[in-house]
Amino acid sequence: MRNYSIQQKDDFEDDDFGVVDEQEEETEKAKETETEDQQTPVQPLKFTDVPAHFRSNWASYQVEGIVVLIILIYLFNYIVGKTTNATIANTVFEMCRPVLEEQFAVVGDDGTTELEKLEPSLRRDTDSTFSAWCTGRVNVNSLFIQMKTIKRQDLVSRVLNIFDPTFDKMTIKVSLETGNDVDPLIFAIGEKKVASKNFKEMLDLNSFVSERKQAAQQFNLPANWQLYADQNEVVYSILDPGVVSLLKRHEQAIEFIHISDQFTGPKPVDGESYTRLPEPQRFMFVTLNLKQLGEDEESVTEIFNLVFYLMDKVKKMKLSKDAKQKAERRRKEFEDAFLKQTHQFRQEAAQARKEEKTRERKQKLMDENDPDRQKRLEAKELKREAKAKQPKMKQLKVK
Repeated sequence: MRNYSIQQKDDFEDDDFGVVDEQEEETEKAKETETEDQQTPVQPLKFTDVPAHFRSNWASYQVEGIVVLIILIYLFNYIVGKTTNATIANTVFEMCRPVLEEQFAVVGDDGTTELEKLEPSLRRDTDSTFSAWCTGRVNVNSLFIQMKTIKRQDLVSRVLNIFDPTFDKMTIKVSLETGNDVDPLIFAIGEKKVASKNFKEMLDLNSFVSERKQAAQQFNLPANWQLYADQNEVVYSILDPGVVSLLKRHEQAIEFIHISDQFTGPKPVDGESYTRLPEPQRFMFVTLNLKQLGEDEESVTEIFNLVFYLMDKVKKMKLSKDAKQKAERRRKEFEDAFLKQTHQFRQEAAQARKEEKTRERKQKLMDENDPDRQKRLEAKELKREAKAKQPKMKQLKVK
């Protein structure tokens, strides 16, 4: 029995109990790796050929090329157009600056720089709009110069300008002094196309003036000009021989002159109306064509001297008693007509405000939580309604 048990013990191996020798395991793995290496040969690298149409056929990039070309053209046009506009505006301003500095104490005020450190300069509002503000002269509150050049920096606008040509313009806006010693007047003269457009759009021109064809012929004004005024006496007072001579000499540069003591801006568009008549102001506007203005300072100085002469002339101009009364009567009739026209509108607006207040009081009454206070408010509302229903009686004072 003893020999059998020993023999039985020797028959068991380590593998039967899941015991593996580490050295044997590493040897087997190494053999497997060598076998795999021998069976799988190393494959050489393959480089995929790029199709020929991506390497040498630039027609595949036509859309991208066109987009890049358009962007470059637009940028080039923007830089050139912006520079050209600034050059034109600054050139004209340098021609105007000597006469402006002679007439005004402050030229080119930007509103931020101290007057002692101020240098007369042109302000750039946009890439195509430039302005300068001047003040400090007798008979004038302020003078504002604005230059609107063609939008050369915008490629689309430049293309459209080929089909509908426009020109660089300069507008001189003068705020004139007012007072009891200043007589009323409305006067406009200029190129037919511009004058008729302003006559239709400006409220003062559309309401007070009429075309003076006989006066225009009498003064032998250019055939393509129109003359407007509220009365003939104003025309003969302004158009003296010196003024007519300068107007004819610079008829290509001067587009429009507008002087008014009732300037309120453009009239409302169709379907709209003023609820309250705007406060009229005393202004003078002069529109110039920069293309025809000339490149010499002499022509610019003459035109600006004409502007200054008209400033002083309308301040000192005295109408006859009948002409002054006629002008004042027309302004009073216009004001009465406007009040009558807007009377119904004002009544409707007042009724709407009254109803809104009534709704607010009733809402406050409904939201009140205190019963006693609610009763007092209700009694007050009933009293107010009863008073509104009573017929209105006029009281006459007996002396």
